[in-house]
Amino acid sequence: MKFIMNKQIIFDSDMSTLGLEGSQDELIQISNPTKRLLLLLIAHKGEAIKREVIFKKVWDDYGMVSSNNNLNQCVSKLRKIMKNLGMDEEVIVTVPKIGFMLHQHVDIEKCSEPVDVIMGAPSETETAYIANGRLLKGKTAESSAGEVSRWRTMKTGIVNQLVLFFAVVALGGAAGFWVASKPVERNEIYMGNAGSCKVMMSEQALDSITNPDVKKVVMDLAVKLNPVCKSNEYVLIIKSSTFKTYSSNLSRLYFMRCGMLSDGKEEICWGLLPPR
Repeated sequence: MKFIMNKQIIFDSDMSTLGLEGSQDELIQISNPTKRLLLLLIAHKGEAIKREVIFKKVWDDYGMVSSNNNLNQCVSKLRKIMKNLGMDEEVIVTVPKIGFMLHQHVDIEKCSEPVDVIMGAPSETETAYIANGRLLKGKTAESSAGEVSRWRTMKTGIVNQLVLFFAVVALGGAAGFWVASKPVERNEIYMGNAGSCKVMMSEQALDSITNPDVKKVVMDLAVKLNPVCKSNEYVLIIKSSTFKTYSSNLSRLYFMRCGMLSDGKEEICWGLLPPR
């Protein structure tokens, strides 16, 4: 299903893409949780959706772990994409102490047909006229300069093939560069509880640990630290590539405590000891 937002942005839920209407060259790929969030907001346009409902419909029902951090990342990404596509006004509104909603002034249209304009087929009279004209032209060219015509056709075909080849190579290179430079969304996996905190680990850090014993050691260490968290805080374990270790065989993990700011729009992380 495709949706047209404010007659300028095309949202294709089947392909998980956002882009400008009439332009197929600059489609922006979004993740499945981000797609499900946008579909939920569209279905309840102008209504405030509770965070608990969003967690269930976007993450929990699909076997994924929900968190305020993941939700805020999805909302932030959607806002940034829509702003880059020309929607300056605030499309996704934060409802304090409740959740989010799609602004009621956003115009949403369902589009069941392809957005691209398809040229109508020529009538039978036009087809016959074109065919007769081509046949007459072919006979005249063949009788007057058959060899020259064949050479020109061959030359044109070679040029077209070369142009097509280089276009495909350039397109492939551009696609490869886009995929390589595309930022990866950070998802967090629930590991267990330590002290009064819920322990989450980033997928990047979890994927880098191939030995299951190391995962147990990490959780045992978190339990020994006995962190103390408020209701809106949790312990986050990440792997950072910013600071290199002295040995390439070592992996460096960081334990942080994260919590939601009072405005409900951002999270802040610090050491396990509270900031002064």
